[in-house]
Amino acid sequence: MMSLVFIFGLLAGAAQAASGDLMPSNVYMPLVVGAPKVLTPKIVNGYPASRGQFPHQAAVTIDGSSFCGGSLISETYVLTAAHCAQGSQFQILLGGHSLSSSDDGSATVLTSSKTVHSDYNSQNLQNDVAVLRLPNPVALNEYIKLVNLPSLSPTPSTYEGESAVVSGWGKTSENGGVSNTPNFVDVDIISNDVCSSYYGSIIAPSTICASGSGGKSTCNGDSGGALVLNNGDSYLQIGVVSFVSSLGCASGYPSGYARVTSFLNWISDNTGIKIDE
Repeated sequence: MMSLVFIFGLLAGAAQAASGDLMPSNVYMPLVVGAPKVLTPKIVNGYPASRGQFPHQAAVTIDGSSFCGGSLISETYVLTAAHCAQGSQFQILLGGHSLSSSDDGSATVLTSSKTVHSDYNSQNLQNDVAVLRLPNPVALNEYIKLVNLPSLSPTPSTYEGESAVVSGWGKTSENGGVSNTPNFVDVDIISNDVCSSYYGSIIAPSTICASGSGGKSTCNGDSGGALVLNNGDSYLQIGVVSFVSSLGCASGYPSGYARVTSFLNWISDNTGIKIDE
């Protein structure tokens, strides 16, 4: 385990995607200088998701060429990463499975309405959250459902030691494009102190980290997606996919997320969503 504070920078990860009307050509994921690469056959080391397994999942295409994830937090708002909301037009797929074909029960909407956290800092990745407003409320069904948000509590949980799930259409190999269908992986939440031993001062109280043990991680194209706890019949979102190590998604370094409990008031103020006490 390294104790040095690393110098870091942001890189736009680009990869050629497979053909298809809904498939973008580029994907974004901030990359932080990290550890030596560990070669593994699959970057996220996860599993294919079944149709409707993550009904809150959104696929977000930015300006027709770049790709991110998101989560449906109300009938009119999608939560995503601030670095995913730097474009001007967003095509949002909800309830879909394949990016190259249309699925029954899915909805594709266009919007240019966004709110990026005013204190988002692309240099240190702080406050990496944004919301996209849908032009009309989306109809919920078995494939399109809301993710739950944590409640406002005096002492929010750190979730340290919890097993969480993250999903998305991101890269599944170092040189590949985004996946045509979503994948998911189980990751263990670690303390911010442990995460800071890898990344240094960019780890703030508003950051949440998951272990990269076994090469399990998010990758390019997963940005903006939801880190969730599985409550059996519903999901609780605790993080927004933000960054990985610059030396590879499977480097063994932790993946980083914006901690949702740190942004509940911001989400409520900018969406009108009432957060449970």
